[in-house]
Amino acid sequence: MKRDAYAECLHAINAIWSEEGGSTLDDIALMATINSVLAHRFDYYFWTGFYRVCGERLIVGPYIGTIGCLQIAIGRGVCGTAAATQKTVIVPDVTKFPGHIACDAKSKSEIVVPVFGPDRELIAVLDIDSDQLDAFDDDDREGLERIVALFGS
Repeated sequence: MKRDAYAECLHAINAIWSEEGGSTLDDIALMATINSVLAHRFDYYFWTGFYRVCGERLIVGPYIGTIGCLQIAIGRGVCGTAAATQKTVIVPDVTKFPGHIACDAKSKSEIVVPVFGPDRELIAVLDIDSDQLDAFDDDDREGLERIVALFGS
């Protein structure tokens, strides 16, 4: 069950993070850890990564997968929409999302989760693509939102 898998991932990330110094490390180290745990746990993930907020654009951060877009304007594509609205966006079929940015043609569905820092400021988005249609649902949203909440603590 997805909910159990996400709970296991959160537990693993928390354990790794705590053992390695937690808050004494930077956000990039946490992003890399989250990517690794998630990418190796879910076989329907095709691309897993973060885009960091840098002014009015998102700049690629740690990721696992094929080459991603290096920068995305806030408000553009799925990642930019999630950043602009500060809400999780689930796209069952990327070909039906107006303005979708095709960084890799193998991507069929996508979920993008906003990441907030300790002062509730948007610091990044977590972008996960699947090579399967309709791969993501509310269980993914809830699980991923709990995981990225680590940045705010």
